[in-house]
Parts: sequence; structure tokens; C-alpha cells
Amino acid sequence: MSELPVSTPESESHSIVIKHAAVMTGDIAQSQSLSNTAFSAVVATLKKQLQNNANLYNGSYDIYRGDAFQLVTSQPNNAMNIAVGLRLALKAHSPSTDVRISVALGEAVFRTEEVRTGSGTAFVMSGRGLDSIKPQHIAFQSDNLILNQQTQLLTRFLDVHLTGLTQIQSETLLAYLLSEDKSHDSVADRLGKSRSNVSRILNASQYKLVVEYLSYMEEAITTAINNGKGCDSGKLTDSKDE
Repeated sequence: MSELPVSTPESESHSIVIKHAAVMTGDIAQSQSLSNTAFSAVVATLKKQLQNNANLYNGSYDIYRGDAFQLVTSQPNNAMNIAVGLRLALKAHSPSTDVRISVALGEAVFRTEEVRTGSGTAFVMSGRGLDSIKPQHIAFQSDNLILNQQTQLLTRFLDVHLTGLTQIQSETLLAYLLSEDKSHDSVADRLGKSRSNVSRILNASQYKLVVEYLSYMEEAITTAINNGKGCDSGKLTDSKDE
């Protein structure tokens, strides 16, 4: 795993500065309705997923206020893979629950030991996005106007689709997304189900459309960052051009 790019001026010797980062700010939906035992189990699942994604996508995370979290990654092209995976993991959990996640792309300045105190455009947009996310459960924005226009409506459709998935559909779709071997036989073995049952559940969950959305987002974000020259042209801000 590559190391996060670090900027170490004397005034910020412990801060990490990422020019193009993804920040995910979220919370557990309707957490107050859960029993103490159920809430603890949900938080444990959330923490496991955050840790796995931090390891996989070179990131850092924080859980605070009991049911809130933030994750920052230096691989913004994978931001929606992370967000969708987190939602599916909580919806697949027993008891099934959901999370609200606001994803934002931009500059991030933070300390790995206290991500929730981070600053920069990605943190600001992500936090504000969560404040206004209802009735949605997942939202995406960036400091690139063109990228926003290309992706926000698609993300709203994805959000509606994910909200309607059952616990079993969420579990099966997540297993498919995480599986290196995408064959239905492999996913069936992983879940201890029959191949025909897995195929039926995946088709009902419209898994191909979800995969196409994630691939589209990954490519769109990568293209936007590679072409970024500044906000005046509708591209990602690059401070050296300001």
C-alpha cells in the first residue's frame, strides 16, 4: 500500500495534505431506535468496514459521537466504491440498518489520529452535505462543476435503488462486489448458497447497473482529476495555478 502524501511545514508538522482527496462524512440512520446490544453490533460492523476500506484504499477514519464517522482517502476515484460498500454492509447486517454518507472531493488537511478535525474543501463540502442530505442516504459533490453535473443525478438514482434493497440482496450484492472472482459460483460458495439462488438475488438487485455506475464514477473522477486546471474552467482546483 502506498503512503499518503505528506506535507510537513513547521506549522503543520503532523498534518497530511492531499490536493485531491475524497472525504466521506456519515452517520447511522435512526440509531436511537436500536437497543444497546444492537447498536454496539452495528458500530462494530461499521468500524470493521471503515478499517478494511482504510487499508484497501490508503485512508484514515474516525468514529465520534457514537454514531458518526469520517473517512478520508488519497484515492478519490474509489470513493463511491467505499460509500456503496459501507451502505450495503450495514443493510446486510442483522438487524438491518442504514447509514447516511456525504461524499466530497477536494483538498484535505488532517491528522491521522484525529480525522474529524480535518479541514480543506473536501471536509467542508462533505460535512455540509451530510447536514442537508435528507431524505437521501448517499450524496456526491466535488469542487469540479462539470463533474457534479455529470454525476449527481446518477447518484440520486443509485441512492433510491440502494434504499430499496432487502437485507439478503444487500448481503449478496456486497459479496459480489468484494469478490475477486466475479463468477456466480464463487459468490455462492462464499455465501453458502446455491448458484441459482445467488443469480436470482443478484439479478433482482440489478447488480450490473450498480457495477456500471461504480465503473462510470471511477472513470469520471479519474478523468476530472487528470484534466484539472482550476475552478474557472469548471475543473478541479490546483493551487499552483491560482
